[in-house]
Amino acid sequence: MKKFLAILLCLVLVLSLAACAKDEEALKARYDEGYSAGYEEGVKAGKAEGEKAGAEAGYKTGYEYGRKAGYDEGAKAGNEESYQAGYDEGIVVGKDEGYKAGKDEGYQTGYDEGRMAGVEEGKKAGYDEGYAAGKEDGIKEGKASGSAGQKYARFSGSFTATVEKILPDYSVMPDNVLLVHLFQDGPFLIRFDEPMTGKFQEGKAYVFDFRTFEAPIPGDAQYADIKDHATSIEIVGYRAAKDDEMGLASKLPTVDIFTK
Repeated sequence: MKKFLAILLCLVLVLSLAACAKDEEALKARYDEGYSAGYEEGVKAGKAEGEKAGAEAGYKTGYEYGRKAGYDEGAKAGNEESYQAGYDEGIVVGKDEGYKAGKDEGYQTGYDEGRMAGVEEGKKAGYDEGYAAGKEDGIKEGKASGSAGQKYARFSGSFTATVEKILPDYSVMPDNVLLVHLFQDGPFLIRFDEPMTGKFQEGKAYVFDFRTFEAPIPGDAQYADIKDHATSIEIVGYRAAKDDEMGLASKLPTVDIFTK
């Protein structure tokens, strides 16, 4: 009986072991099947995710490259277009500025040359006109002088003059000379054949008697001034002027105008 039980126990154990082995095989088969299915799904999922990630990364990289290339091309095209536009506009503006500058410069040059030419022509015309008028007047005056004779002024008498300066013997003049002036008139020189030093007082008025003389004057002259003919004055006497022979009462030479 014990033997039978032992056999039976062994049989049960063997059956149990067999059942356990069979369960292990079943579990392994199911594991392998699940692993294979999970692997395939994982591969698919990984592939999809990889493709997506790769697409995104590739898109981003391509976008950046494309953006940079597009920017460079756009910048170049824009630069060329802007350059051309600026060039065209610059030509127009340059033409306008050059035209204006050339016009202004040409005007100024023409003005200057025209002005110089006008001045020269004006000088010539003025000279010619003046010459012709002077010649005509000269001919008329010459004819009048030729027919009427030469006009003269005769100076006689005496005059009151104030001595400004006595020029002594060592003066550059050959004779002793007095620098004198009539009342409220300009100075002139009178000469003496003898030394005058010590005979006159500078700043004092004197009455000078002179020898009558004649001097030619222009044909249209209506008056003659003795100081214009000072070289013809020959003093024959002199004395200190009296009070009633000075200032407004000064003695003046007698002047006669005549033709001969």
